[in-house]
Amino acid sequence: MQNIENEIYARNYGVITHEEQIKIKNAKVTVIGAGGVGGITLISLARMGFGNIQVVDMDEFDYSNINRQMLSSISRVGKSKAECAKETILDINPNINVTIRQEMLNENNSEEIMSGSDVVVDATDNLVARVIIHRTAQKLKIHSVWIAVTPPFRGGVMTFSDQTPAYELVLQHPSYGRELTEDVKKEISVIKNERAKISVKHGALADWADAYLTQDAPWAVICPIANIVGISASFEVFKVILNRSNLQPTYAPNLVKIDLAQTNMVQVLTPDSGSWNNAEL
Repeated sequence: MQNIENEIYARNYGVITHEEQIKIKNAKVTVIGAGGVGGITLISLARMGFGNIQVVDMDEFDYSNINRQMLSSISRVGKSKAECAKETILDINPNINVTIRQEMLNENNSEEIMSGSDVVVDATDNLVARVIIHRTAQKLKIHSVWIAVTPPFRGGVMTFSDQTPAYELVLQHPSYGRELTEDVKKEISVIKNERAKISVKHGALADWADAYLTQDAPWAVICPIANIVGISASFEVFKVILNRSNLQPTYAPNLVKIDLAQTNMVQVLTPDSGSWNNAEL
């Protein structure tokens, strides 16, 4: 099987060295969420040769996932996203060490789940879980990659470490420095409602936004947006592990801003104030 692995990654050489390929193989990456962004991130990590991958997702696939989630298909409806992720990763390379956790990350289990990881990718759509992920990552001195997918054709990616400003500061969260009480969690959750309203100014349908606010419609995501964000997240992981002086991650508050409706579809931007309004991303 080792010879097969050498063939699988033969075309990586010339872009990276054999020593760098070994660094990638030895790295451990945790991806929290195996849906639209997380699924393509996992596939990309496996195809680059990451040798230790942990998948955290408690959900099962349904028909509404098929429009964008690269791990989903008709045959996988009703099946565990984490189990399907493992199956796909091992079909890419059986030598990859894949562990799965079919549970919701929370304040009680976040350290146990994330400990030992070199990088954590926040690919969940739960804003409270995101706060917990990035708080825990900074505490454990683990790099964490944040993503956003926003209607109609927008997204964002940035990387946090124990040397960057805190996630909640960079994204102007009301929860910074506060205990995650039920009231604070409600304040965090409202951010996504504001994003829905602002999305209309960028071309999202007003009828959809109204329906989302009344919980009569899900978050709107089209395939290319979820996938370009996931690919970008996987490349942030790649840059963290290689640690080249000429290939640095997009450290917060710098932001990989994606808008496929614009001529300049992908830009790296620095906020004038040092932070971003999460509702606008």
